[in-house]
Amino acid sequence: PPRWCCVSPPSPPKVLLTTYMAARRGLGRITAACEAGVTRLTRVAHRAPCRLLPMADGAAAAAGAGAAHCAIGGYGGGLLGGDVVELEVEVEAGAALLLTTQASTKVYRTKRDGIAATQSLNATVDDGGLLVLAPDPVVPYESAAYEQRQRFMLSPAASLVAVDWVGAGRVSRGERWAFSHFASRNEVLRRPEAGAAPAKAVAVDAMRLSGGAGLLGLDLGRVEYDTVVSVLCSGEEAAPVAERLRMLSSALAHRRVGQRPGVLRAALAEEVSEPAAAAARALLGNVVVGVGVAQGSAAPKGGGGSGGGAGAGALDVVIARLAAEHAEDVFRLLHFAMAPLAPRLGASPYSLRIHADVAALCPIKAGAAAAAAAAAPPPPTTEAARATSSLAAPLAPALSIARGLSIRAPGGNGWVPVQRAISAAAGLPPGEEAPPPPPLALSPRQRARMAHLSDATLPTGGFAHSGGLEAASQLGLLGGGDEAVRRFTRAATHSTATLLAPFAAGACSLFSSPVGKEGPSPAQWREWEALDTALHAQLSANGPARRASAEQGRALSRVGAVWLRQEAAARDLCAAFGDRGANPNRAPHGATMLGALCALLGLPPQVAAEVIAYTTARDVLSAAVRLNLVGPLAAVEMQADVAEEAAAAAAVAAQRGVANAASSAPLLEAMHPCHDLLDRRIFRT
Repeated sequence: PPRWCCVSPPSPPKVLLTTYMAARRGLGRITAACEAGVTRLTRVAHRAPCRLLPMADGAAAAAGAGAAHCAIGGYGGGLLGGDVVELEVEVEAGAALLLTTQASTKVYRTKRDGIAATQSLNATVDDGGLLVLAPDPVVPYESAAYEQRQRFMLSPAASLVAVDWVGAGRVSRGERWAFSHFASRNEVLRRPEAGAAPAKAVAVDAMRLSGGAGLLGLDLGRVEYDTVVSVLCSGEEAAPVAERLRMLSSALAHRRVGQRPGVLRAALAEEVSEPAAAAARALLGNVVVGVGVAQGSAAPKGGGGSGGGAGAGALDVVIARLAAEHAEDVFRLLHFAMAPLAPRLGASPYSLRIHADVAALCPIKAGAAAAAAAAAPPPPTTEAARATSSLAAPLAPALSIARGLSIRAPGGNGWVPVQRAISAAAGLPPGEEAPPPPPLALSPRQRARMAHLSDATLPTGGFAHSGGLEAASQLGLLGGGDEAVRRFTRAATHSTATLLAPFAAGACSLFSSPVGKEGPSPAQWREWEALDTALHAQLSANGPARRASAEQGRALSRVGAVWLRQEAAARDLCAAFGDRGANPNRAPHGATMLGALCALLGLPPQVAAEVIAYTTARDVLSAAVRLNLVGPLAAVEMQADVAEEAAAAAAVAAQRGVANAASSAPLLEAMHPCHDLLDRRIFRT
């Protein structure tokens, strides 16, 4: 029988809910063990809709190399809304396992209940083990919803290469980035020693995509990027892959710049091998690759932490982000980057996806995309939008109460977020978030402090950073005109807000009660340091952004100590923050320091989130003016347009919490690390 949930908001009558679609919960278990130098799959178990296929084709070569190969598949054509797939993978000491997929993972549109298809993977790799995850892309169809979480627990001498990528959808049918929402989170953790503290994430790569190509920033420079990829590399056996990814980043930058002198560092040309340069020249379309390093015991190669794997030690995680026009180019680049794994695996990943030495574009039938767009339903009218708002407004209290809660779906298979069920019962579009919280009622003192905190005269160093705009401009990725700057600013501000706002709001909540003379409790310090460490891990893939965050965090701690000099406890606390950060120089990150400062100033967490959005838009547009990309008056209008929208996104992201913090502009995240490749720079990042 269906299970019911009653939610009683203060004003409207009770909303009676039921979830009518039972989720299908698929399970998969794989254990790879090394016996006499050969890897054997000692456990393979699965339940629909998940299916595990030990690959017999090429098994002799794999066994000769001491590796095993298994494909992840399913019993149907793809994933439906409500499907749940849980994978457990264990690679024992000395074993090598290659995990692939049968084909791309299709995700079909959700039903009216808006329940997403979800996949999770928990993998452990022992010392001397190698796990290679090389799937084909996830392809969400129009109005689809998909969420994915992957955790890799690595021993100190383990190795990992993991690929995570998503396509734009059925582009030939006019479905470009038309899904409801896509969320992916990859975490790399180091297995703690016996009796040590629980494992913490060394590196986190998280994306949360929705809103179409415009908001995602995937149409910059009049180029339509249709695939986004992340590659995580860790360990000795993954170091050659990381080095090839770094060379590809440099080679692709040279390909874009051409013969223009003085744009890229002269030493880059010597670091790029001829095979990497040839791979870059053979591509069909535009590709951007940015590489970052989550530093462990070894320092990364090159200044600023965005170099690559050659300098990465066994405790480092290298994260490469790619954005490409064509999936064919991604197959070729991944095949080139992962070729050094062939002797260990007995086969080169993605070799079966390369069918010719040279690729060429296949012409699409004239008017196919236009016909698909014409057949699509028209956007809602103003009256329909008002009707939706009228439904959402009275439900705001119930949605706020229900945020983060879940109910069991019928049949006991999977969990349904209560908030999503309420929205569905009210007739809101599938996947639509709760409305942002109502405007805050601030006192005159609080309004003055909020204005001063976001004022351009506050010496936090924000104007020394371009947010990746300088790299985009010099590498020819931005395009021309004011509209290109507007698109970049909107995507950059929205992405920064959705990533940093949860950390700022969380830090503010920690210190919301007045701090006594004795200062924060040990528990408060531990929680704040855990927040700062988590943010440090999440900025791993973007070296320039990580440096900018650390510099602004250190500056905010100094500003707070001077601002609150009349309050001895708060003053001393601000100074103490400067020596408790997660960065190598102990500097706190900007978002966690801003949240703590807001609390000391008596400002609520929502203010911290909105200040993040406003200052990001301000700093990016200031950089655009200084780079002569847009005029000062045009920048004023852009900031008014972008900042208000980003503030609403930041408020919603803050409510989601740190566990769901993620960037939302993958192309910008890929191009920002390329700032360290530039020879002449106005901005620090």
